[in-house]
Amino acid sequence: EVRDTFLKELAKLERTHPQSPDFSVQLNYLQTMLNLPWGVYTTDNLNLKNAEKTLNKDHYGLEKVKERILEYLAVRALTKQSKGPILCLVGPPGVGKTSLAHSVARAIERKFTRVSLGGVRDEAEIRGHRKTYVGAMPGRIITAFKAAGVKNPLMLLDEIDKISSDYKGDTASALLAVLDSEQNSHFVDHYIELPTDLSQVLFIATANDLSTVSKPLLDRMEIIEVSSYTKNEKLHIAKEHLVPKQLEKNGLMAKQLKFSDKALESMIDGYTREAGVRSLEREIAKVCRKAVRQLYHGNGELNEEVKSIRITDKNLKDFLGKVKF
Repeated sequence: EVRDTFLKELAKLERTHPQSPDFSVQLNYLQTMLNLPWGVYTTDNLNLKNAEKTLNKDHYGLEKVKERILEYLAVRALTKQSKGPILCLVGPPGVGKTSLAHSVARAIERKFTRVSLGGVRDEAEIRGHRKTYVGAMPGRIITAFKAAGVKNPLMLLDEIDKISSDYKGDTASALLAVLDSEQNSHFVDHYIELPTDLSQVLFIATANDLSTVSKPLLDRMEIIEVSSYTKNEKLHIAKEHLVPKQLEKNGLMAKQLKFSDKALESMIDGYTREAGVRSLEREIAKVCRKAVRQLYHGNGELNEEVKSIRITDKNLKDFLGKVKF
């Protein structure tokens, strides 16, 4: 079907005069068609042990979410069926919803593509424009396919609760056709005008607050609550992920700056009040910057008097100022 349409449009291009305004419209359309991955698929890595290892390495805690993803993989390995579920991760900011989608893609070796829905209020952003309009473009879903280069990527629909509607049409209703597993095998973009199969895509949506999401849209997705972290979880996340990341970002070696557990606990209790770990990461970065200033004179010259710094709950105030909470 696609090939017939393409050849028909190509014949039309051959009959069009190169100086005619329709020529470039037609040419753009054909190039877009050629850039789409028709029939290109990656093979999922269905090794559950490997997937579990990847998920545990990237994220501490979040047991329910990891369990649900591993269940999906187990069923997929057994039935060999390809319909991807539509998961929606709901939780406060900074608990790792977006990075979790990244690590799922890594675990099952799928291409990752992200569609940011925050502030999208025009239905044509999802569905594309008719190609007769000037400057017509395919919608974000088709563009994401083009970026991924395969027909079965993991597609992250980021901030699905932040889409808004106006007089141009209802964006949430346009998403219904994308997220309904019964009808998304024939998703029609206005620009391409051919049915595209989305049933192989693994959709993961993220949201902070479900009260703004329309009921029919909620009905299409499986909701997974990503709750806020406990103090103990934050401590582990800081030790295993945040501190090494910030040391590397600020050009420090692990032996030059050490954090005691007590210091990290004081940071969590006294300087941050949040569900996720973003502010905690910012506080750690602050300490790292101050440490760099003490260790180096500038031009990369080491300060001979200070070889290494150890942060304890005694000297934490010198780096972060008065306790806030």
